[in-house]
Amino acid sequence: MITCRGFICFFLRPIFRDMVDAVITVEEEEIVNAMRMCYERLKVVVEPSGAVGLAAVLSEQFEMEASKGTLQHVGIVLSGGNVDLSALSTFFQDI
Repeated sequence: MITCRGFICFFLRPIFRDMVDAVITVEEEEIVNAMRMCYERLKVVVEPSGAVGLAAVLSEQFEMEASKGTLQHVGIVLSGGNVDLSALSTFFQDI
């Protein structure tokens, strides 16, 4: 399984076709909620693109995939701190 934010590169399509079972897409609101979870529970500031994997795992789509019983291991990489800290509280209040 792989999560993507944006378009899949032309050169990666054959790899995805052969090795990826499902693709999960997430909305901006789900990404912000994942960022908020990182901040509130982990005390870590993560930039939006770095929280996409967590947003995918928290999504209903992932829950449906997980209920099939085919997932054995899931890893999430949280990355980046490229966030304007002065705007962070306003960012979270908008959702």
